[in-house]
Amino acid sequence: MITFRPLHERDAGLLLIWMSSPHVQPWWTQDGSGPEEELEDALGFIGADYGAAFIVEYNRKPIGYIQFYDPNYAYDGFYFADQPTGAMGVDMFIGDVSLTGQGLGSRILRQFSDDLLARGVPKLLIDPDTANAQAIKAYQNAGFTIYAEHDSPRWGQVTLMSKSPTYDA
Repeated sequence: MITFRPLHERDAGLLLIWMSSPHVQPWWTQDGSGPEEELEDALGFIGADYGAAFIVEYNRKPIGYIQFYDPNYAYDGFYFADQPTGAMGVDMFIGDVSLTGQGLGSRILRQFSDDLLARGVPKLLIDPDTANAQAIKAYQNAGFTIYAEHDSPRWGQVTLMSKSPTYDA
């Protein structure tokens, strides 16, 4: 069973371990930041009005991290800034390397994104590094589609993906 619980200050140690892990760090800190700075950014979501962060639990065991945010709060020139009002960006990783490569990331993202869309978010956006083929495949399996590639001065070459609600005819 996959559940999401709000991130708390007490999660800082575990989150830092995950963000320092060889399977997470290259994709999570590609803008030159380190795990410590990324941890501070994640903790900044606690009580924020522009997004929220969660610990992903699988069978009641913490295994990863996921966040959503309003891209309009990002720095000037952010490549999601032209999206519809109410669109949200999403970022995630599985911190427990033993659980990667099993389709769990797709399940996590599908459940999380479907819940946000059901709550009225009009569009979800995600921007994996173009070289991260495993993440792109997982995001596609979760219902996201590629709409562009972008060479960002801050994050490098990224693949822009989105997911919108589906409506029954």
